[in-house]
Amino acid sequence: MVRGVVVALVALVVAGCSLTPGVFLAEGDFDASDEFEAKSLPVTLIPITHETIRAQADSVATPVAAADGEAFSRYQYLVGPQDVLNIIVWEHPELTIPAGGQRPVEHDGNRVRADGSIFYPYVGTLHVAGKTTAQIRVELTRELSRYIKKPQLEVSVVAYNSQKVHVAGSVVKPGSVPVTDIPLSLSDAVNAAGGADESADIQEVILTRDGINTTYNLVDLYYRGDMSQNVLLRNGDIVYVPVNTVRKVFVLGEVKQQAALPMQDGKLSLADAMATAGIDQNAADPERIFVLRQGADKPLAYHLDASEPSALILATAFALQPMDVVFVSTSDLTRWNRLMTQLMPTVQTLWTIDRIQTGN
Repeated sequence: MVRGVVVALVALVVAGCSLTPGVFLAEGDFDASDEFEAKSLPVTLIPITHETIRAQADSVATPVAAADGEAFSRYQYLVGPQDVLNIIVWEHPELTIPAGGQRPVEHDGNRVRADGSIFYPYVGTLHVAGKTTAQIRVELTRELSRYIKKPQLEVSVVAYNSQKVHVAGSVVKPGSVPVTDIPLSLSDAVNAAGGADESADIQEVILTRDGINTTYNLVDLYYRGDMSQNVLLRNGDIVYVPVNTVRKVFVLGEVKQQAALPMQDGKLSLADAMATAGIDQNAADPERIFVLRQGADKPLAYHLDASEPSALILATAFALQPMDVVFVSTSDLTRWNRLMTQLMPTVQTLWTIDRIQTGN
């Protein structure tokens, strides 16, 4: 509903720019000297001041949550089908499968079968799927102790093939990321896929687990240290990084190029928006720059007087929000010039008709 209202507002402003000789917002349009006039305004006017900037910062200064440390600390990798194990029995090379020359150890190791089992000399078939390497080592030690006095074993996974997390969307290299003995977090998975590309919206990364979608904000993780956004992933999870199609700011009015500017990493200041679009120094009124934003009851109009010396600092510190409309009003001189440009042809025609009729 909110997005629909704002989009309609943008369409109205664009239409106004195209149908009139110059959209002009005078100071009197927003000057409310009493309560009755304030209620009658089409927008709620808020001057951009140092107090406004501080209030804006306080509104987003929410407490930073910690990560689920217990989930990470309790994490243990469980062996699965197609994993490759390397099993070493010290002082018994006949039981240790050698790597052999230049062959990688994962080619000569014990590959876990589809049914979750492996075959090992003296032990026979041993079910290992769903167990940790420590549990497998204990079972192998117990079985081999029947034939070898105090066997010493080392069991490790040399190829992680059974468990994966899928990363899709606006990342550099979409694909599968293996789950290993090192805990895999949400940010780890995105980074393993090459990171988010320029079109990504990392404020709404979607994690699908067991058919349920949960949205996480990586901007809060990277810029605010909100570790609650960096959840532990597990086998079968799907991470989707969407394209930034909504988090944009529209710059209209007396600018060199009206534009819809994407918010990179969810951030864009008023100064950045004006610098990108370029203020038309000949046509714009620096005293009347507005940021139109959806409000609870009626739209908010944040007003920046760029003729003030501190305006640049305020514009740099003022953070825009998705679907904001930055509007640069027309100067009085430009309004007069445009009026004269459109009016003079009609006046000249009247003058010509008058001369013909009078014979002068």
